[in-house]
Amino acid sequence: MKRVFVKNLTENELIISGSDANHLARSLRARRGDKITAVDNFGHCAVIELTDFNNDTIKARRIGEIREVIREKKIILADCLPKQNRFDNIIEKSTELGVDKIEPLISERTIARPGGLRENSKIERWKRIAKEAAEQCARDSIPEIGKIRNLNDWLKEISPINDDTLLLFCWENEKNTIAREILRDYKNSGAEKNIIVLIGPEGGFSEREVKNIKEIGGISISLGKRILKTDTAAISILAMINYEFM
Repeated sequence: MKRVFVKNLTENELIISGSDANHLARSLRARRGDKITAVDNFGHCAVIELTDFNNDTIKARRIGEIREVIREKKIILADCLPKQNRFDNIIEKSTELGVDKIEPLISERTIARPGGLRENSKIERWKRIAKEAAEQCARDSIPEIGKIRNLNDWLKEISPINDDTLLLFCWENEKNTIAREILRDYKNSGAEKNIIVLIGPEGGFSEREVKNIKEIGGISISLGKRILKTDTAAISILAMINYEFM
């Protein structure tokens, strides 16, 4: 069933406008009488029927009961920005793989360092990519996109790691702690923790950064013998989490 995100589902009559209306009418070829799934900003989900098309607006009415969208644990991806526009692909694929929040970070060896108006335009583009990906893969929520921040500032914000959170960071020098084994042990323990996945930049984390991450409770993990690009590493570990828990 087609899916759209709306502001509020508590009203019986809805108006879908702007890019959402264009996406439904032109990309998804929606027509009057179509029944689609709608999700709002408050975590409600319901079935709606499209009743009228007029220029750039679509009228609809709610025909299914509202249900709450509940997630027992959250998956957060904290990723140091890669070069060029490769973060766009990370946003899209991590949305498909069930991430709840994406934190764009700048570390010591990060090359891409957008600021000012460029930073704002990038965040708006990432939000749009996440929304489109969530609609395409029929998710019940859109991942939250955080502000671009320095890695150390972000570490201070989440420190110390509580018992209800598992912080994993991919490190090319880790040889013994294999990601899939950590995830399997965690699953078998029966714990219900939030999972934070931290990915470094092209040049990897510095020794000082590794020390800081471990000091707050981060666990370094290996994704195998090969050294993966930052976007490949993110998709790889999220796919493992998706396989084990989804």
